[in-house]
Amino acid sequence: IEAHDVRTRQAGKASFIDFHLVVPGEMSVDQAHEICDRIEAALKAFDKESLITIHVEPEDKAKHSGIVVL
Repeated sequence: IEAHDVRTRQAGKASFIDFHLVVPGEMSVDQAHEICDRIEAALKAFDKESLITIHVEPEDKAKHSGIVVL
């Protein structure tokens, strides 16, 4: 549904990317994990060495202040 609290940082050659990903509350863990895998693969296409952390949140617990993901 959206991503928020996106943070990036650099430490030497390592790039770190972390953010919260809001998904429908009824989505299964397996489905959310598949989405995270696809997002991670897309980000790694730009920087194979990046370290990515995605925190999944159900829609009813999110603060809804982020980037809408279509």
